Amino acid sequence: MSATTDATADTIGVTYPFAAIVGQDRMKLALLANAVNPAIGGVLIRGERGTAKSTAVRGLAVILPAITVSTCRYRCDPSSGNICHECRAKLDASVSIETESQRVRVVDLPVSATEDRVVGTIDLETVLKDGRRSFEPGLLADAHRGILYVDEVNLLDDHLVDTLLDSAASGVNRVEREGVAFHHPAEFILVGTMNPEEGDLRPQLLDRFGLAAEIKGDRDPKARAEIVRRRLAYETDTAAFLEQWQPATNDVMALIERARGLLPTVEVSDHLLGLITHIANAMGVDGHRADIVMYKTARTIAALDGRSAVSLEDVRRAAELALPHRRRRDPFTPPGLDPDELDRSIQAFEARPAPAQATDSAADATDGAAGAADDSTMSSTPADNGPPGDANEADQRLASDEATTAPPVNAPERIPFQKPRTGRRTSAEVKGRRGHSVRSRPMVHDDPPDIAIVDTVRAAAARRPQKGAPEIGVQDLRVHRRMRKVGNLMLFVVDGSGSMAAQRRMQLTKSAVLSLLADAYKRRDRVGVITFRKTEAYETVPPTSSLDVAHARMHELPTGGRTPLAHGLELARLVVERERARDAQLRPILILLTDGVANVGLSAGSDPITDALQSAGAIARDHVPALVVDADRRHNRSSSLVELANQMAAAHVRLDALAAGQLTSLIRLAAA
Repeated sequence: MSATTDATADTIGVTYPFAAIVGQDRMKLALLANAVNPAIGGVLIRGERGTAKSTAVRGLAVILPAITVSTCRYRCDPSSGNICHECRAKLDASVSIETESQRVRVVDLPVSATEDRVVGTIDLETVLKDGRRSFEPGLLADAHRGILYVDEVNLLDDHLVDTLLDSAASGVNRVEREGVAFHHPAEFILVGTMNPEEGDLRPQLLDRFGLAAEIKGDRDPKARAEIVRRRLAYETDTAAFLEQWQPATNDVMALIERARGLLPTVEVSDHLLGLITHIANAMGVDGHRADIVMYKTARTIAALDGRSAVSLEDVRRAAELALPHRRRRDPFTPPGLDPDELDRSIQAFEARPAPAQATDSAADATDGAAGAADDSTMSSTPADNGPPGDANEADQRLASDEATTAPPVNAPERIPFQKPRTGRRTSAEVKGRRGHSVRSRPMVHDDPPDIAIVDTVRAAAARRPQKGAPEIGVQDLRVHRRMRKVGNLMLFVVDGSGSMAAQRRMQLTKSAVLSLLADAYKRRDRVGVITFRKTEAYETVPPTSSLDVAHARMHELPTGGRTPLAHGLELARLVVERERARDAQLRPILILLTDGVANVGLSAGSDPITDALQSAGAIARDHVPALVVDADRRHNRSSSLVELANQMAAAHVRLDALAAGQLTSLIRLAAA
């Protein structure tokens, strides 16, 4: 149901039928392929709001065939070597393992989940009752041999992403904490859904998804009408709707069963294996996981179609799912796979001379030559997939204005001009249960109930060292000290007035911002853009992790009109205040790009310069690190921006005096 909301599933435990979803064939193929062959490694579904992403995943649970599991806590596969301690002990003692048939689980991992809930923790009841340490499994244990579903996976905390990466790579969840060392099997199909406008994923996690499906709302009026009809029928009489679609659901279940039975017999010819590796090379993907996933997916697609031999079309469809999220790209090129580029790659492979495949060594040599020839003849290489200009043009334009001496910088003493911290983000101690536990401390009255069990028991035992179970008092309570990656917010306040449009100042300003966005992408900073022109300021880009959105809106930035500088500063202060209320550990940095020609006050009759200075002083009192970039090229004019920068406790620098890359360094210094 390509145009319904993601909440179409779940009216009191009832799920919208997978077979009733209209369109979205690529998403459904990716999910079915993983249902048939879990070794593919999961699927990432990227799409705008209301495109049935969650509906499809939840509907998949209903059509998955049952599996044989052990009766242990972890639902182990007795025929697998990756089993829990209980099952291993039975095998070592030559005791038979009891099994039963169960449906595959779909386990939700909420974005707000704590580390304890995901990996497991100490069993508090056992500790307090019996005085012994016992492990209480978490969501990774529940997801073993099932599907781990993460909605809005791009918003998941970094420390949880790291945990998922470790478990997905090894198939084992290892826990070393609070005096407990424990591990258990955790093999799962990772399924994630996300809206790209809310930010992208780290490349390490992207690569862990076997397949990726990019989906959009259906633009066909007939299809949209059918979506509405089915949704209303589902809401009006759910039981009748489910009964109507039960035959189609049974057909999908039978299709999965047949494909699973056929999959072991599906063969891939050496010629098509060569094509798979050739496509992966031509598309410029890193590593070899893409080749392996394409191979597995092509076989699975053939099995779903009821064939025992893979065809060229199977390889093509597999490439469309396995490659888009793995391609090397610059920060502002959206993920995807150009169908024409894929066609050219396939045609180049098919046009190779036949003797080139005589031996493995000859094939390898020809592959390299063909790849080089392809790179020279194709209209774009993977490294050049981005639109012309962007950060590279920004560097070139800034380099053309490079000064022979250091740029003039007026920096207040509070800004430390030293080498800034490197790394993507800074860790800071946070309150609450979200974050990685590093140690403990005594509990105070306003602490959340995040008890560090082992340290609490130790404190009680130290206070009363007599034999027997310790009696725990309020003074013994210890809570976790948790560390979390603190987000950085780069808030650009850009002058879009008519004076900035003159003498190509806005073009230079846009280039500088695009260069800074590229740096923010590498560090996974959040960015926001405020523009001011005519008589007011606009939040052009609300703070976001999606650099694609910020980049697109910067290109579309309109110019013209008067200069309401005070409005821009006041809106920037309010945005920082709002974002700090959402995240108390936020580290903002305000970058003002203007020529300083303020001529619109905050109210009728007020002085524009005075209003701007007052707004700048309010920003300084809020302790917001800032940098003022002077875009005025009339050096002989006495600029008010130096005074404004002093009032804001900000560094001041002229844009046209900066060498390429220096602006980024100055911003990092200001934020240090």
